[in-house]
Amino acid sequence: MKTKWFGVFVYDDEIIDKRLFPKDDEEIAERLYRIQKGEIIEEERELSKYKAIVDDKRLESIGKFGRIRKIEIKAEDFGYTKDLLQKACIKLAIKRIREEQKDREKRLSEAIDALDDLIKISNMLMERLRNWFNYFVIEEKKEEEEIIEEISNLCIGNKKIDAMEEESIKNIADLFISIGNVRKKLENYIRNAVKEIAPNVSKIIGHGIAARLIAMAGGIERLAMMPSGTIQVLGAEKSLFKHIKDGSPPPKHGVIFQHEMINKAPKDKRGKIARLLATKIAIAAKADAFTGNYIADKLKNEIEKRYKEILK
Repeated sequence: MKTKWFGVFVYDDEIIDKRLFPKDDEEIAERLYRIQKGEIIEEERELSKYKAIVDDKRLESIGKFGRIRKIEIKAEDFGYTKDLLQKACIKLAIKRIREEQKDREKRLSEAIDALDDLIKISNMLMERLRNWFNYFVIEEKKEEEEIIEEISNLCIGNKKIDAMEEESIKNIADLFISIGNVRKKLENYIRNAVKEIAPNVSKIIGHGIAARLIAMAGGIERLAMMPSGTIQVLGAEKSLFKHIKDGSPPPKHGVIFQHEMINKAPKDKRGKIARLLATKIAIAAKADAFTGNYIADKLKNEIEKRYKEILK
């Protein structure tokens, strides 16, 4: 038994039986895709009754694995053209690209979670360093960079600290710096990944918020299918459930609150601005997921114009 791009054939010196694929590029692409994934397709199962010799490990469960005789089976003899093959191959390539993109979207979600973990750890380490540092230097509150710099010179002229304590606090400072470097690299990866996955959304809302929206939605296609009202409150699920449960005020925004247009606006304007951004994000996500058209500049201009009107 031999599977070609246009059908499945059982033969000896000549063809004994066959199952041809529909003469449709979508149908052929779907079958080739399943074959590449190691599945047994329906046409192959229909011919399994012959218990024929197969040379593909994938088909061992419906045939006998071994060397098969080669005979010439031409697609043209059955009415299948090279143009049909080309179209099917293009559809197959698009399908594989979309599958890879979905896998990358899942990996992006892992990257976002990892970034959040690094931020938490960094904050915990800095809080510990601040508290420890204050035993030796009683001064006004310092920035993180200043604390790290002064810790590196902590032993100079300081009689309070011994060698072991000095080494311990400096090791924590080194760990904080190391995590900071990893964090920067991870942020750079997220920025590049989301620009590739969702160029329109990342342009109008920023790569950080765009990445979180995609991760929370479960992918760019799912984000594209969400109504703008849902996008507006993504990340505010706890407040939304509380509103449903006990009638407390509904949330006006979720993760998009991180955008400066919202968080720097007067409180009574934030709801309108959140709706504006959510509406444009929904449009941008549809372009990223389904058409591939770049419309971000147009959307940004519309956002800025409406933003100014809201603030009047």
